[in-house]
Parts: sequence; structure tokens; C-alpha cells
Amino acid sequence: MIWKNLFLVVLVCAFLAPINVFAMSDAEELSAIKKEFGSVLSLKGTARKEINAIANLFAPGSKLAAIDATKASGEYCMLEKVTKHNMIHYASNPKNTHEDIVYYLNPATFIKSGMDVSKLPKHPKSLGKMTPLQWYYYDGTYVEPHQGTQMNKAFVIMTVDLM
Repeated sequence: MIWKNLFLVVLVCAFLAPINVFAMSDAEELSAIKKEFGSVLSLKGTARKEINAIANLFAPGSKLAAIDATKASGEYCMLEKVTKHNMIHYASNPKNTHEDIVYYLNPATFIKSGMDVSKLPKHPKSLGKMTPLQWYYYDGTYVEPHQGTQMNKAFVIMTVDLM
């Protein structure tokens, strides 16, 4: 019986020890949060509410996916998951580019409205070549530089320069 109780004590200690040894103190946890989310925490008023509204779009069951495209372009992507034909890219460091926000839209609505999207300027094959607020046509047949992959579907694409 003593061995059984001793075994249980050792087992409980073995499970609890890593928790106590590796758990962050409140100060360490607060410091980590400030380091990771400092720019968000410094926002006030409407800007903070807007960031929270965007964060809520990624709730479980959402039809929006967050994609890391930073290796290709230094951007993060929000992909609409239903058709996978609408995206928004945000530059992780807008000071380094004039392509701070890049909108990718399904051209179907433009075409239904009578627009010949193929007459738009061809989307550049390299980063930093887009003129802000100019619409471009991407035909899906080559590597799209912001995404870093050949998309195999057409988009109309526009960028906005905020810095």
C-alpha cells in the first residue's frame, strides 16, 4: 500500500513539476504580450475597434483564412475560403514598399458588367512594379509575385500605398 501511495505522489509530482518549472511569471507573460502585440495595444478609439473587428473575422468557423506570404513578399494574406477567389494582402512592413495593401478580386463581376479585363495593364511579374490605385489583370499563367505561386485563375489586382 505504501508503495502504491508513493508511486501516486511521484506520478503527480512528475506531472506538476514541468508546469511549475516552465510556467511564465505574470510579468514575463505581460512582457511577451507587449512585445508581440505592442503596436495593436497602442492603438486608440476607432483604430483599436477596427483591428478587433478584423480579428473577429478569423473566429472558428469563419470563411476567412489567414495565410503567411511573407517569404514571397513580406505580406500576410486574408483569403476568402468559399470561392478562394478574393484576397487582401497586407505588407508586414509598409515602409519598405509602395504596395502596402494588395486587393485580389474575382474578375467575373467586372466581366458581367461589360468590362474587358484583358485590356487592363498586365499585372507585373515582380514586386514593387505596381502603380498604386491602378487596376491590373492577372491571367493566372505565371508566378504572382505577392503570393509567390502560380495561381491558375484570373484576378483583377490593385494596390494602395499608405506610407
